[in-house]
Amino acid sequence: MRPIIIQKFGGTSLQKSDLRQAAIQHVKAMVAKQKAVVMVVSALGRLGDPYATDSLLELVHGQTGKLNFQELDQLTSLGETISMLVMVNELRQQGLDVVGLSGGQAGIQTTTDYQAARITHVDPRPINRALANHEVVVVAGFQGQTATGKVTTLGRGGSDTTAVALGVALKADQVILYKNVAGVMHTDPTGPTSARVISWLSYPAMIQLAQKGAQVVCERAVLLAAEANLPIWVQATDQFDDTVGTLISSVMISKKRRVI
Repeated sequence: MRPIIIQKFGGTSLQKSDLRQAAIQHVKAMVAKQKAVVMVVSALGRLGDPYATDSLLELVHGQTGKLNFQELDQLTSLGETISMLVMVNELRQQGLDVVGLSGGQAGIQTTTDYQAARITHVDPRPINRALANHEVVVVAGFQGQTATGKVTTLGRGGSDTTAVALGVALKADQVILYKNVAGVMHTDPTGPTSARVISWLSYPAMIQLAQKGAQVVCERAVLLAAEANLPIWVQATDQFDDTVGTLISSVMISKKRRVI
């Protein structure tokens, strides 16, 4: 079996055609290294973009509308489903052998806490079967399903959680989170002072940053990675130098070992 790499792309990393092409280049680079790639995708863009999660919520006036939480999950999960199918189409146009799966189809089972479900189990068999027949599997992030097959969503940052949960279940070599920033910064990159990338963070340090409001990596994703001692790499989608970005792990690893 080929070594498995999880590559997760945030919504702003897939918002425009040129960014999606950059994402595809990252996928193709791993395929060229004989890796089995699981690409996890968020909904395209942010509020104002037609398929972003907040844009879908605006259609029904969010939680002040008349949909219950289960129905809101059905609605908001569509953003990731659309993103998954868009990427399947564009990857195939680039000549890659690819198949797409929803969160439920990918084996992600959750609680019934609609709008903020917790993952209870990940069955690795559906993705392993797909990887036996395809170069790339694209998974809709942020989604799962209950034991009775109801669609759920994982709350803010849920696609990061999807990526790490799949990485743990599939015993992946690496999880790489591609963002619209160059890595985890030592200060707010939108602030008045210049921000520099932190090259390495321990799991507790990243969890502390997340609890203080840093939104680069979801806290739940880091907790899952820490439990399994699974390294997470954070870098910008338009960066193609594997020695840059932020490593989150129990110990510092040479970045030269990043792609084995």
